[in-house]
Amino acid sequence: MTVGLQGEWGTGKTSMMYLIREKMQQMAIATSWVNTWEYSMFKGAAETTPAVLEGMLQELQSSCEKEGQWTLKKDGQETLKKIGGFFSKVGNQIVTNQTGVDLMAAANTNEASRELTIADIKRDIQSVIENLIADPSNKYERVVFFVDDLDRIPPGDAVEVLEALKNMFDIHNCVFVLAIDYDVVVKGLEGKFGKKTEENDREFRSFFDKIIQVPFSMPTGAYTIEDLMKDRLSVMGIDIPEEDTQAYAQVVHYTTGSNPRSLKRYLNSFSLLRRLRDAEFEANPEEFEGGGPNSNDDLTLFALLGLQVSYPKVFRFLLESSHYVEWDESFAEKLSVDLKEVAEAVSRFGDGMMGKTDEIWEQTIYGFCNRTLESGKRDPYLQTKWEAIVDLLNLLRDKFSKTGKIEDIESLNQLLDRSLSFASITNVDDDVATKQATQTNVRAALEGGLDQWCEGKRYDSSKKALLEKYINALKDTVSHLEEKYSKTQISFKNTERKLNILYINSLGNDGIRCGCAQQLNKKSDLESLISALPQEYKAQLKSRPAKDEMEYYFATFSVPFKDVEDDNFSKIVQFLESYKELFQ
Repeated sequence: MTVGLQGEWGTGKTSMMYLIREKMQQMAIATSWVNTWEYSMFKGAAETTPAVLEGMLQELQSSCEKEGQWTLKKDGQETLKKIGGFFSKVGNQIVTNQTGVDLMAAANTNEASRELTIADIKRDIQSVIENLIADPSNKYERVVFFVDDLDRIPPGDAVEVLEALKNMFDIHNCVFVLAIDYDVVVKGLEGKFGKKTEENDREFRSFFDKIIQVPFSMPTGAYTIEDLMKDRLSVMGIDIPEEDTQAYAQVVHYTTGSNPRSLKRYLNSFSLLRRLRDAEFEANPEEFEGGGPNSNDDLTLFALLGLQVSYPKVFRFLLESSHYVEWDESFAEKLSVDLKEVAEAVSRFGDGMMGKTDEIWEQTIYGFCNRTLESGKRDPYLQTKWEAIVDLLNLLRDKFSKTGKIEDIESLNQLLDRSLSFASITNVDDDVATKQATQTNVRAALEGGLDQWCEGKRYDSSKKALLEKYINALKDTVSHLEEKYSKTQISFKNTERKLNILYINSLGNDGIRCGCAQQLNKKSDLESLISALPQEYKAQLKSRPAKDEMEYYFATFSVPFKDVEDDNFSKIVQFLESYKELFQ
């Protein structure tokens, strides 16, 4: 009898077989475990099947010896040696219309160069199994062979192994438990039946049913991903806030799904990147505008990493322009997305569709995922996943910019900028532009200065001129001030104390959005400072958790374009000079 544990890569087939084997080893059952992938390494297709078949018997002997139950007599040992000699010389060719094995060079070295047949070897294998079970000096009443990783070897080889098992090991008191992915079998059978279609689907299914008497699909739908995730993160020493648990589970749902192995890799990467981020903050705290990483940074990093792992093509253009809520028609055009065509397509699907494509950034993602490729076809994976991608990014948007106000969007953008460079560390991409973006830290200096910064932000010449005027005025009036341009911000350092005091994050519709460097537990001092700024500066005091229940405090504000145009810099200059006196 053959039992097939069916499921795609990473659904827990191997873990399930280990559990079954552990139970059986407590019973009167001899077990053998072969990893087909190991037997296929450094071997051509013609060697894999005989190597696997020989390995099954070798592992049976090894397993029984470990239990002190290998009681085969001398004749049985000789038979086993003869079988091993046969398999070690066999080439994987067509054999006597029974399996895919060629006997031409496989001869028994203990008998006079007589050519063996499949029937001979099958009788010998049956003899070994029957003698082992019949021997009263051991506990065995049955033999179970576990065959793992058939989905990791070439599909054609996997099919040949299955055929050989069916023809040569169809023996009384033998049970086979196979870890198999039906899709791998389909690919392996395409050489026989052609591409799978509705017309020939029965042929593919009939082959599978001939080999597998008891199919069992891995119950991935029954897995509680939220519990798996929380348990794994807890083991890693990562405690996520209770109020964020559902958000983390949703991110997993939108990205890797219910595949346990994919989730494990995802969480391992997250743990690594989180440690790297925290280590960089400890080494260079002044470079982290807005204070030390907190739970909001964790969720943002987790979501961006999921996007990178599951949707690398989308992550690619997020690297190029991270502030997705602010994407416009020009960015859509850069991605070859025709927003008019998107609008027409959306209108055909009714209000339900419109609810998820009512903003330009959502339309851009829909258009990109449904675009026609150079081959004339569309990407079938992205076509089915565009909604999950939009839901994932909306999760972040709803979490961190609920009101849609400028200051809330700025908070989201800051979180994206802080996390994106770390999420890209594990990114694998052959696109040249993406490689460059991945290899460039978001806080690394831009060689092109203001020109490159404005180009990256897609600011027109008028906004660039206002910004340049503002920067020059600050440098002329505030002593010992030096600017540095990075991908996400412009920072200003007091060269005397070598500490940052001011950041420019972006340009809004009517002002230059700025922030002062964080200070630990200086709430009242900063409140006093920002109270001196005019109301039109929209100054806000913000905080982020630090260690030992302390808080980092910092201020954000927007310098009106009108003040820049009128050369009215006295308010911001006074703010910076007071800041220096208080903290530096």
